[in-house]
Amino acid sequence: MKLTLIYEAAAVGAGGFAGAVVRHAVVSLTGSTFGIIAVNLAGCLVMGLLSHDSKFALFAATGFLGALTTFSAFSGHAVKLWNSGEVLAAGGFILVNVIAGISAFVLGMYLKSSFST
Repeated sequence: MKLTLIYEAAAVGAGGFAGAVVRHAVVSLTGSTFGIIAVNLAGCLVMGLLSHDSKFALFAATGFLGALTTFSAFSGHAVKLWNSGEVLAAGGFILVNVIAGISAFVLGMYLKSSFST
């Protein structure tokens, strides 16, 4: 039992490391607004495709996608836009992340079910 927990924790940790590195690279290369939206939407789509149905989900969903997508960066950037007087940009940023993120997740689930049958 203990060994299983260690293997699971290692899978989550390895995935988290990889996801955080990819997020940093994407946000650095594209700029924070677009980069945060891009990683959040891509992560939601892939999460919908995975739908937590395998042991690989510990590495991919919990680890990689958990670190790739980031509520703290999303929240921090929304507040930064708001505080700098870019109220409409802040509102749009929030709406795009939430609505498009949920839509991307649903699309991923739909694509998964389409390819499974």
